[in-house]
Amino acid sequence: MTMNQQQNPSDQHDSGLRTPDSGPSKYIHPLTIGTLRLENNLCLAPMAGFTNVAFRLIAKEVGGCGLVASEMVAAIGPSQHGAHERFRVLTQNVAAEKPLAMQVYGRDPEMCGATAAMLDQAGADIIDLNCGCPVKKAKQSGCGVALMREPELVGRIIKAMSQATSKPVTVKMRLGFDANNRTMIEVATAAVENGAQAVFVHARTGESKHGTAVDLSGLAEVKQAMTKLRGPQFPVIANGSMETAAAIRLAKDEAGADGYQIGRAACGDPWLFRNLIAELTGMPLYQPSYDERRTLLLRHFDLITELFGEQRGTRVMRKYTFFYCNGLPGVRRFRDRFCRMADRTEFIQVVDDFFTNLRAGRHAEGDIAEHLTLFDKGGQGDEGTGEDH
Repeated sequence: MTMNQQQNPSDQHDSGLRTPDSGPSKYIHPLTIGTLRLENNLCLAPMAGFTNVAFRLIAKEVGGCGLVASEMVAAIGPSQHGAHERFRVLTQNVAAEKPLAMQVYGRDPEMCGATAAMLDQAGADIIDLNCGCPVKKAKQSGCGVALMREPELVGRIIKAMSQATSKPVTVKMRLGFDANNRTMIEVATAAVENGAQAVFVHARTGESKHGTAVDLSGLAEVKQAMTKLRGPQFPVIANGSMETAAAIRLAKDEAGADGYQIGRAACGDPWLFRNLIAELTGMPLYQPSYDERRTLLLRHFDLITELFGEQRGTRVMRKYTFFYCNGLPGVRRFRDRFCRMADRTEFIQVVDDFFTNLRAGRHAEGDIAEHLTLFDKGGQGDEGTGEDH
């Protein structure tokens, strides 16, 4: 099956892959960003090494989130070696995943504007500026979260991007470069006054790690400032540990969030969005069968290898396979096999062995359902960090 011949999720046998037929609630409802209306206000965050077209399509089909996002696209100019192929992979998209946000990473207004125009032509429905990436390379180059120290420059970049496209332009930001430089109001104001039509706020500062508590008071300050600037309907979307119904309720009740953007947690659970919608609208939760997990993994493998080819695609699928199986009995024994799969034949064999053991209840003594990191003792995953940008 090719990406241009996508099967409708409602046609899949015993799929359970349809979004619950539930109406809007206080927490889950349609959301308008500029001229674009989202079916619901749950959004997939851009993540380096993860949110390619195959993963986005799975998240849309299985979870039913209102908006998906690409990996960030560097505003580096088309002449750099390998830029054309990277741009092709990062921006490839299909109709079934729409609406789609694509994210610009850079600090030069002219180049960011040119990149926004390219993303518009590539099929973006929303074009976002990255002001949140906290990795060392981004900070050293003055990009990502480093832009939180330069509100005026953020305004000029957003203006250049807004002038380059008719699509809604947004900004993804943190509360500040660090705890001593909380510039979220200045950056959000500069962005919105220069054309940004929504603000995505990772409610941590740049030095805060995943797993630390989010600062909903800072998020509330942004919402209050944007309400004063553009009115209560202006969308402020919360990001940062928004993967539970309880977290979403707090973000709405304490900070007035209009939507919720989820990153890492969605990698390990393609059904996460579906179940958040269910829990927050009073619908029953959905528990996929082992056969469903296996079938979806094989479909994901086909999509990934179509995008990257079999050799690289199999390497990319190592981390996805691990996430699909994490939390199930026996995952610890299979972790090394997941991390060493080299081709389609080996992928199918390892996956079949894992799920055959599950269905038959053949577990070694001590095999329990547990959640592991991909590497317990250092090491790096293949093809990207999964950093939420």
